[in-house]
Amino acid sequence: MAAGFSKEINPLSGMSVNLVLVDQWLAELKKDLEQTVFQSKSESLSHAFAEIMAVTRLNLIEHAEKEKAQLISLEFKEERGWGFAWNHDQSPENLLIKHTHFLEGFLTDPSEASLCKVEFVWLRTPDCETDFAHEGFKVLKVLAAKNFQDLQTKLSLHKGGELDSGSILVEIHIHNLSRAFSISL
Repeated sequence: MAAGFSKEINPLSGMSVNLVLVDQWLAELKKDLEQTVFQSKSESLSHAFAEIMAVTRLNLIEHAEKEKAQLISLEFKEERGWGFAWNHDQSPENLLIKHTHFLEGFLTDPSEASLCKVEFVWLRTPDCETDFAHEGFKVLKVLAAKNFQDLQTKLSLHKGGELDSGSILVEIHIHNLSRAFSISL
């Protein structure tokens, strides 16, 4: 879990908020979250993510107000490549849902063979129960890209795509792990 705050910079410390205090807030919050059961309406964890985000946002906003600061971002990230986030430019009901997929590609030409990590970032609309991991798989399974450039071109066609739920694919990040470079669409 990571949180961003905004406040005037203290000239003595060079910081906008007391990081020791923020670490205490996050540790207490983490303990509370681990003891709470969050349930989704479906097999998709989308609703549970939204509940966790709402509880966390309210808790951190309350702490921030006491310090005359503003919560501007909040992100939860899991080691296997999924996560969810919110920032102050979004409405409180919207979430960014992130899912990572690994793709062995371009095997027809051994000189082009690569392992790629593709991260889809979806702007989830309120009450959406979409399985975003599955939506990413649906995008990838029909690509049949011949090389990295082809993968980039075909994926770029999906950016901005809207699901039936109203959720939108807002970002795509492609990391060519075999060639050690990344690109964001």
